[in-house]
Amino acid sequence: MKGGNNMRKRILASAAALLITLSGALIATGTPAQAASAECSAPFWSLGTRGCTTGTISAHPSGRYIDVTYWGCRDTRWKVWDTGTGVTVASGRTPSGGHMTRRIGGLYGSYKAQISMACWKDRIRIDNT
Repeated sequence: MKGGNNMRKRILASAAALLITLSGALIATGTPAQAASAECSAPFWSLGTRGCTTGTISAHPSGRYIDVTYWGCRDTRWKVWDTGTGVTVASGRTPSGGHMTRRIGGLYGSYKAQISMACWKDRIRIDNT
C-alpha cells in the first residue's frame, strides 16, 4: 500500500503542476490583444429615437485601427468613440445604397459604435481583424 500512496502523490503533484502551467498560459493570452468584434441592430419597437450601441473592443494591437461596417437605410447617423476619454473618433451619415465600410486608424484605446435615427434592423459592426 505504501508504494501505491507514493504513486498517487506523484500523479496528483504532476496534475497540479500541469493545471498551474495551463492557467498561466490562459492568463498570458488575455483577450485585449486578440481579434475582436461587436455589433448591434436597431430594434423594431423603440421609445424615442431608434438606434443601438455595440459592445466595447480594443484597437488592433499592432495596426492601431478598427473597421466600421454598416448595413441598412440611407442617412442613419453613426459614431465611434473612445470609451476611456469619451472623444468621438469618427461619425457621419450612412450613404445611399445602405452599406458602408470604413477603417479608422491611429487608435490606441477601447471603442464603441452607435447608430441613431435608424431604420428597423439597421446594423453596425466594429472589428479589429
